[in-house]
Amino acid sequence: MTSPVYRTKKEVVVEIIREAILSGELEPGDRLLQLELAERYNVSPTPVREALQQLEAEGVLIRSPHKGVRVADVKLEDTREIYFIRSALEAQATRLAIPGLSETDMAQLQELQFQFEAQIEKNELMELRKLNQDFHMLIYQKAEMPRLYKMIRNLWTRFPWDTLYVLPGRAPESAREHQQLIEAIAARNVELAAQRMQVHIEQGVNALTDYLNSSQPAE
Repeated sequence: MTSPVYRTKKEVVVEIIREAILSGELEPGDRLLQLELAERYNVSPTPVREALQQLEAEGVLIRSPHKGVRVADVKLEDTREIYFIRSALEAQATRLAIPGLSETDMAQLQELQFQFEAQIEKNELMELRKLNQDFHMLIYQKAEMPRLYKMIRNLWTRFPWDTLYVLPGRAPESAREHQQLIEAIAARNVELAAQRMQVHIEQGVNALTDYLNSSQPAE
């Protein structure tokens, strides 16, 4: 029997804040107050201070003299690099995950896909962030590489924009790519699934780049 993994209070707070950024509860620019967080999470200020320091060191949070600690803004010049690293890591995680994905896992992936498509049909795109996150993380967890999984989550936290509802037309395209990925995984085609995951992520950054370029005012 595997023993439960002990986590310090600081590690718990780090994970809570990271999840809040991933889910969109905390947005870029939001200020984090140490005492308020300690009260909210029912811990002393010390683990909160240590958690904020760790996330600041990772670049997830930034500190300024007048605004205190806040969620870091996304720098556009970092976008391509972050997506490039993501595509490599997530393709590899997909390769490693396929042997460990059970029929129950596959059913869960397909159910998330159904919910994803239903939200698009109802034009309730704000719900897609959590569904997309659950879809991807279910796959990556099955790689059983905790350090790799943590690296991927850290990169997702560094880029919390939800391109699924920010970009016109991206949501249905993303749904189509998800379904193609499910089909490759169900066929246990490791290389095809990894390739489709990489293309899925690259399509996201290409769509984002095109959108940002088209949004720039003409000189």
